[in-house]
Amino acid sequence: METPLNVQTVTEKVMRDQQDITLGQSLRNVSGVTVPGGPAGGAATRSGGIYVRGFRTNNIYRDGVRIDNSFGYDLSGTRQLANVESIEVLKGPAAILYGLSEPGGIINIITKEPKTTPYVSVNQQVGSLALYRTTFDTTGPLTKDKTVLYRINGSYENNGAPFGSFIDSTHSQSLFIAPVVKWQIDPSMWVKLEMEYNDDDSSLYRAMNPSINGSFITTPRNTNYYGPTSDHLRTLFTALTWKRTFDENWSVKQQIAYLRVDDDYKTAPPLLLTPGANPIVTRVTNIQNAPQDMISTNVDIVGHLETAMLKHTILIGGDYYGRTSNTQGTTLAPWGWSQVSLLNPGYPVRFVTPLVSAGTLQTANRQNTAGAYIQDQITLPYDFFVLAGARYQYIYQQNASRSASGVLPWLPLAQDGAPLEKAALTPRFGLLWRPREWVSFYGNYTEGFGPNPGLVYPSTLAPPSNARSWEAGIKLELFDGRLIATADYYDLVKTNIPIADPDPTHICGPGPCVRIAGEAHSRGPELDIKGEVLPGWDLIITYANQDVRISKGGAGGLQTSGLSPGMRFPHVPRNLASLWSTYEFQDATLKGLKVGAGYTYHGSQPIYYPNALLPGVEPLLPSWGTVDLMSAYSFTFNGARFTAQLNVNNLFDRTYYTDAVVYQRLTRGTQLNSARTYGAPFSVLGSLRAEF
Repeated sequence: METPLNVQTVTEKVMRDQQDITLGQSLRNVSGVTVPGGPAGGAATRSGGIYVRGFRTNNIYRDGVRIDNSFGYDLSGTRQLANVESIEVLKGPAAILYGLSEPGGIINIITKEPKTTPYVSVNQQVGSLALYRTTFDTTGPLTKDKTVLYRINGSYENNGAPFGSFIDSTHSQSLFIAPVVKWQIDPSMWVKLEMEYNDDDSSLYRAMNPSINGSFITTPRNTNYYGPTSDHLRTLFTALTWKRTFDENWSVKQQIAYLRVDDDYKTAPPLLLTPGANPIVTRVTNIQNAPQDMISTNVDIVGHLETAMLKHTILIGGDYYGRTSNTQGTTLAPWGWSQVSLLNPGYPVRFVTPLVSAGTLQTANRQNTAGAYIQDQITLPYDFFVLAGARYQYIYQQNASRSASGVLPWLPLAQDGAPLEKAALTPRFGLLWRPREWVSFYGNYTEGFGPNPGLVYPSTLAPPSNARSWEAGIKLELFDGRLIATADYYDLVKTNIPIADPDPTHICGPGPCVRIAGEAHSRGPELDIKGEVLPGWDLIITYANQDVRISKGGAGGLQTSGLSPGMRFPHVPRNLASLWSTYEFQDATLKGLKVGAGYTYHGSQPIYYPNALLPGVEPLLPSWGTVDLMSAYSFTFNGARFTAQLNVNNLFDRTYYTDAVVYQRLTRGTQLNSARTYGAPFSVLGSLRAEF
């Protein structure tokens, strides 16, 4: 209520009520956030990314530590929730505390802390889409004086993510464990050591609804045109955090984190569609090994001062982030071409003699960023609060690639790009007035600057992005703070936005290229209402109206995005809304029973339509809405608390699409496939939780 920024939180209670398994499911409870749930027409990855205020964010944060997706990974799609206490969404490019960030906002995951009181819980989930998931949580003291605490969270999941069993010939399983130890050395200092390990082995899948002359051919949502695929993703994260409090006014905190990602996968995506009485889909196999290492650290000094009638909260800090990736990809192995019928894409398939021998490409990526920042939050007379800060950001990026003999003609033979080195100073200002305890009026202006993921053909590093944003809003705390509401209007501009290159002949390393949209403008109102209306009755209401449009074209030639100024930005709906409500009975007869229902509305959104057969046409994906239900009953038996729960998702089995792309092959005279990403069908998920 005293911070002139829009910050929304998804609590563990909400995640339990909805039985959320993925990060995308939890983010439905925040206005202006969309998660397509799988890339349409792009490479087969675990997620279509996270869009905040119309722009994709390429990283998530874990307790303030940045986890990048920029080298082709999308770790948000495999992020486990077993050790998550809550999820914060910080709107706008104003997250100085968290360093480098995307202008739409950042997703910060708050993990569970060790407790002084022993606690154990086990939860078993079973779903109608062949989902089995077991999670556990144990915490308590390791020493009698309770100065050393521990917590271990873990989960095992089979066939539940990333796509569920409604897609033919897909399967997945993951094993996750997250131990943490915290030592309270003395009343003024603590140290925490933590780790996360996730072993995820899944089938890859990309939705494919072919289009001929710009019109989709509707196929069953369970149809899989991919060949046999696998993606074995292993992530190891470890962090050391310490905090020293010098007195009641000054403290210093530091985090040192390391992330290792090993990704081995084989994909066989549909590449060509040959029209005819029996249309034929041709697939090509790619094999890739992609290790990544990340190390980061940040130091924050926080102090409280009083000068005359003013109270200051000062933040001074700096951070460093370094990341390297060394990827080797093999395209078109001798057994790699295969064909299936569009109308009957079953197995086994017919293999085709390859056009050329196999090609191998090795790519090395490097990114180093460093920043220094200062911020002052000032309490003024008459219940005014001012926030002012600035960040200096330095960026260094470099890409190099080598290709083996016998590569396909469109693979670059060698690309040793010159380093990209940029720096910028970005300010932020905010003003808040709290005339009553229950109401605050606020406004802010911020700027952003950061590196872009991806390579522009022919393997040139995408230029950094700049952003500027202003926002004005009101915050309310009603019913003694039990109900919180935020309403705002924002205006955001971002430059140099990467968009998937629709030309498959453009290869930038072992992966596709991007094109650059010069500038896009996002603006509109947002509303978030969360809390307890009456005893036992909880409510979440969100709404966003996002007008996101291209305001300037790209840099010309092959760097243009295929989008003209004035056109709506692809992948972003204009209207988003959600409602979630639960009621826990308070009378003795039905004590322990909870029921709930929710509705998610996703407005129509533009389809990415570059190089289209119908220039100037902006096709739209239709709007959709789904209904979810839940019921739970909690009871005590032999000193343990048990909760049995049942959730129904997409109650009316609505067929809908979360994303789409339409484009055509530029060479060889045949049309490349287009795609629509299906949403999940009707499903039932039951669980039994025991807490001791």
